[in-house]
Amino acid sequence: MIEQCYTIGEYVRERRHSVGMSCAELAARARIPRVVVEEVESGAREHSSDTMTQLFDALQVPVWFRGHITSLTRPDFLPAGLGTVPACPTRDDLADLHSLTHPACFQVLPTFDIIAANSAYQRWFPGVEAGTNLLEWMFLNPVAKTVLPEWFSEARLLVNAFRVMSPGLADDKRIAEIADTCSRAPEWEQMWAAALRPEDLHRDRVLVRDPVNRRERGMIVRIYAPEFPLRPWMLYRLIPGAGR
Repeated sequence: MIEQCYTIGEYVRERRHSVGMSCAELAARARIPRVVVEEVESGAREHSSDTMTQLFDALQVPVWFRGHITSLTRPDFLPAGLGTVPACPTRDDLADLHSLTHPACFQVLPTFDIIAANSAYQRWFPGVEAGTNLLEWMFLNPVAKTVLPEWFSEARLLVNAFRVMSPGLADDKRIAEIADTCSRAPEWEQMWAAALRPEDLHRDRVLVRDPVNRRERGMIVRIYAPEFPLRPWMLYRLIPGAGR
């Protein structure tokens, strides 16, 4: 695992900047004194869990990402007794993934590197397999615009998540490498600079073209963080809605 040099305070500051919020505005939304925000961002204050919850709520950090952020910015967050966490899926991990009949994959966030994808995911998203970066696939593989009827909206959401979440949670060189590769796409610069509305950040549906009948199909997005056994990736699933 790449050693991180950022603190959770630096992450809070980057997140605040990305949504165009001043320190005073964040303090008001979090209902804490401005000096507390400044001290958390600078590292001068040892933050409490209550303070971080208020800041994360005000910054609209997705709940499912908070534990991941904390574990990467605080080395003492997880007990040493958990043992070694594998960097690559074991055979049991892959058996678990391939037991799912709907599209599913293991992703490392926030760089969106694909660690493994089941056969259904590869059918629905041609060209995506272990070793693929989802951002690079989204912007440089022409098939992405075919299988995602709302490609522009999905691409903006992906770029925003990468831009906002990456500082402090991913290696600087890896961030630059992905951004440089994706910059070959004409839409990249515009999306990189664009801010999203808060209501756009929590979409739990995605429109995908069915690989069999070519019809557009709405799918429910589900993202899970493995708890036992502990793993450094997320399980991303697309599931048909009720009655489908």
